[in-house]
Amino acid sequence: MSTTSVLKNIDDDEVSRTPFGEYEEEAIISLAFDVPDFFTSVGRFMNPSMFARLECQIIISMILNLFEEFDVVPTRRIVRDRILGILTEDDPYDDILEIIDRKSNYREIPIIKDTLLKWAKDRAFGHIYSEEAQEAYARGDYEYIKKVIDDANKIADVGDKGFWFFENYQLLFEPDVLEHRTTGFNKLDSLINSGGPSPKEVLCWLAPTNVGKSLVLCNNAITSLKGKNGDGEHGQDVLLITFELDAIKTAMRCLGVLMQDIPLKNIVDRKDYCTRIIDQTKRTYNKRFLIVEWAPDECSVSNIYALLDNLRRTDGWHPDVVILDYLDLMVSRNPAYNTDDYTRQKHVANEVRGLAKNENVLIFTATQTNRSAASGEEVADMSKAAESFAKQFSMDYVVSLNQSQNERTATPPRLRMFIAKNRNGPKNETIDCTITYETMVVREQP
Repeated sequence: MSTTSVLKNIDDDEVSRTPFGEYEEEAIISLAFDVPDFFTSVGRFMNPSMFARLECQIIISMILNLFEEFDVVPTRRIVRDRILGILTEDDPYDDILEIIDRKSNYREIPIIKDTLLKWAKDRAFGHIYSEEAQEAYARGDYEYIKKVIDDANKIADVGDKGFWFFENYQLLFEPDVLEHRTTGFNKLDSLINSGGPSPKEVLCWLAPTNVGKSLVLCNNAITSLKGKNGDGEHGQDVLLITFELDAIKTAMRCLGVLMQDIPLKNIVDRKDYCTRIIDQTKRTYNKRFLIVEWAPDECSVSNIYALLDNLRRTDGWHPDVVILDYLDLMVSRNPAYNTDDYTRQKHVANEVRGLAKNENVLIFTATQTNRSAASGEEVADMSKAAESFAKQFSMDYVVSLNQSQNERTATPPRLRMFIAKNRNGPKNETIDCTITYETMVVREQP
């Protein structure tokens, strides 16, 4: 066998079509070896002629030939041995082996995956305009058209979404198998998920107007930066998106939480002290905190996905915690679901849950109670959610904030947290807190 026979898959009509850059070609080959489960989704759309470099053509040809023959992506060693058996003195021997041995760089994997997914979808959906598809349409063979679309919709990154139980069960005995983040309230953390919520989950605060939803979310932001126990060891990068207050007012509230005991009206006079605390916090925790202002009823999860993608590409940054202030002011990514508040809020909640999973972030958000919970005398359970009861089904945790008139006028003002929903732990538990509106700080009571 020669390198010519290895390149038998090349279509002469497509030789000029080389959509990838020189480095990308090497990265795609490395990805095929290192992440074979992903490659199976896009490999069937590839042709060696799409690779400009001869070395990459030879390697990808061998991979595709073996993939077609045995229905598995071959290992790096198998391809190396097969190609060693066919190389001649005229072939770029050293360059080919160097590319085969090249391992994927973890920083390039998400970029190459995204590039290949978009490229493969474009190729798959583009087949609708092929001669075969046009002929099928002309003869009324809509099943063929449907198959083209179904095959295109199957293109997805599914390689790392499974847990092989018998091969990996030992991981379940590891003490840190579940990653716990913090609500900022130790007792609440102990009741939720046996140590605090995890990435890919959503915690929603349920409260009437003017009790403190936005204020508690600011506390979530600052305590997330510091991590559990405030030791900085498990601090998180935070993105806070506000649909109600502007970014400056939200930042001022967060500054009040950070300062702890300085009333907001005195912060400007304590500039030097506050600056030292901010600088110390930045050095100690080494985390980033971004506040983004968005107009109410204009933002959907599609906008947030785009924002995260832009931050990743321009700043090399991705948050660990996303705070949405608040859920009721968002719109669904599907305009058809925005016709009424019940449908809109239900679908927004589902989409926010998908955002948490797809972006591997913990999300804190909030929602309004209905009028029956306005007095705060009785704790608000899930039946007290305004507009759409169904929006709470998507949440992992729903914690209501309850405050009677007497509690609001107490010194200091008091607040009761009530666990209305808890996927992983007890519910109907109450945590007594104080809330200081002058400093924006919420504290559990001993």
